[in-house]
Amino acid sequence: MEELKNYGHHHSLLLLDEEQLINNQRGVADCSKCGEKVSTPCFSCAEYCGFYLHKVCAAAPLEINHPFHRDHPLVLMQKPPYSFGTYICDFCDKTCEKFFYHCPDLDFHIKCALFTFNIAENNLKELEHFVCQDPLVSTKNDDEELEEVRKCFGCWEPLANYTHFSPYCGFNLHKKCAELPLELSNICHCQHRLVLQFNSERLSCKICKLTQKRGFVYGCSSCKLVFHIECLSPPLDLAIEDESHQHTFTRLLRRVPYICDAC
Repeated sequence: MEELKNYGHHHSLLLLDEEQLINNQRGVADCSKCGEKVSTPCFSCAEYCGFYLHKVCAAAPLEINHPFHRDHPLVLMQKPPYSFGTYICDFCDKTCEKFFYHCPDLDFHIKCALFTFNIAENNLKELEHFVCQDPLVSTKNDDEELEEVRKCFGCWEPLANYTHFSPYCGFNLHKKCAELPLELSNICHCQHRLVLQFNSERLSCKICKLTQKRGFVYGCSSCKLVFHIECLSPPLDLAIEDESHQHTFTRLLRRVPYICDAC
C-alpha cells in the first residue's frame, strides 16, 4: 500500500483502492482539501482520523503560475485570510471555506484552479482524471441529461451540441471553449493580441457593454479592456472582391453610426 508522509497532516496517509475505501467509510467520504466526495484512488489517514484526499488534490502544487492570470502567482492556502472565514470562488461564484488558491486579485476553489489550469495547458486528458473519476462526456444534445446543466463554464452561454460535461461534478464546457486559443488577433482590437483570461477586474465587454462575472474572457491588460468569447465573431476575410464595385472591400470596425450603401 502506497504511503504519503509529511503532507500538512500530522499522520501518514495511505493510498486506498475501492475496496479499502468502502471498508474505511462505507464508500462515502469527503476530500479534506476540496470538500467533494472522494473516489479511488485516494489517500486516507493511516490513523483513521477522517482525513481524506483525492490523489490529484494531494499532488496540487503549492503555487501556480496560471496562464489565465499572469499578474500574480496563485498560492495554495488552507484558510481564507478574511475575518468572516469564507471566500467566494472567482470561477464558480460559490462560497467556500476549504483549501484554495489565492492572489491579491482572485480566489479559486482548488478544484476550479486545477480545472482551468488544465484547460489553459490544453490538457483535456488530465481533466478526465480530475473530475472525480467521472469522465467528461462528449455527446450530442440530450435534453434529459442536460436539463440541469444549462450553462457553459467557459462562456456562460447555453450548452448545445458536442458538449463536454460532467453532471456529477458541476463542470460543463462547450467543446470549442475547452479548446480556445490562449491568444488571438481580432479586428475589434488591432493594437495588441488578446489573451484568454479571468475577468478579475470585472470589466464590461467592449462590444456588448455587459459585465460577465464568471468564466473566461479575451482581454488586453495594457488597454484595460475585455471581450466576451461569444462577442468575438470568427475572423472574416479582411479583404473581399465584389462584382458590383470596382474596388476591393476592406473590413473595418466603424465606431460611429453610418448608412449602408447596399441595403
